[in-house]
Amino acid sequence: MRKFKNLWIIMVFVLVFSLVACSTKDASKPEEVVENVEVEVEKEKLFPFEFTDFMDREIVLEKEPKRIVSLAPSITELLYALGAGDRIVGVTDYDNYPPEVEELPKMGGYKGANVEAITAQNPDLVFASPQAGKEEVEAIENLGIPVVVLEARDIEGIYESIRLLGRITGTEEKGEEIIGEMEARIEEVKEKVEGLPRPDVFHLLSLNGNWTSGKGTFIDELITIAGGNNVAGDIEGWGQYSAEEVVNRNPQVIITSPNAGSVEDIRNAEGFKETAAVKDGNICVLSNDDIIVRASNRIILGLEEIAKFLHPEVFD
Repeated sequence: MRKFKNLWIIMVFVLVFSLVACSTKDASKPEEVVENVEVEVEKEKLFPFEFTDFMDREIVLEKEPKRIVSLAPSITELLYALGAGDRIVGVTDYDNYPPEVEELPKMGGYKGANVEAITAQNPDLVFASPQAGKEEVEAIENLGIPVVVLEARDIEGIYESIRLLGRITGTEEKGEEIIGEMEARIEEVKEKVEGLPRPDVFHLLSLNGNWTSGKGTFIDELITIAGGNNVAGDIEGWGQYSAEEVVNRNPQVIITSPNAGSVEDIRNAEGFKETAAVKDGNICVLSNDDIIVRASNRIILGLEEIAKFLHPEVFD
């Protein structure tokens, strides 16, 4: 009789345990739904989002954008880096990175953006640079599409751009990760070149007119961080140097890009052929222009290329 009693108790225990397990399993589904709802509620709390863009324009975004048009290659690069590239529905004719942007609809150039093409994509936000064109920006906004203007002039400005883009697209954590990586790589370059001789550097933007980069340009900041001295640091922005002035400055290093003119042309150009840079064979041709002129996280690649050329002895 006791055996039957014990068996009965065991059966009851198993039945109760099974019911509790089923109840717990079923309860997980509502919890998942609740979690999803909480995430959506948290996102809603972030909007409307009021802020000032890089042109001191007061902007109010009512909701997180899902369809974005980018009118600057640098902004496109940052959006992809943040993981928001899948929201981009239009880019400029000059966008080329990452490779997948080649397949996206084109919205025109930096200036004179194609308003009709933009509206056809039904975006809920347009990012632009100051070069986008005032009339075009106003035309887009008059159609009820908000436009946010970004214009980073230095590396700190790139950080600001990343933080703003991250806040708008809900990718703030990734943004801080990108900034942290940039800061670490910059610090590594600074530590390696600290105390080393600083060669005089001339950045040749274009051999046609001897265009160069002065204060307020990314290349000026990159040359300084990389352990060099920009001989054109006495001018503001971009400017032209005469052949005589190039000779007078006598740079020890010339930094240029594939589009500025061939190395052979530089060696034979008036003014340049008499410089220490040409005589010693110190002409650095960067892999491309984009990594020194675009306000994106890839500018670190430009910095590292320059630093390795100026001070190869401290880089592997």
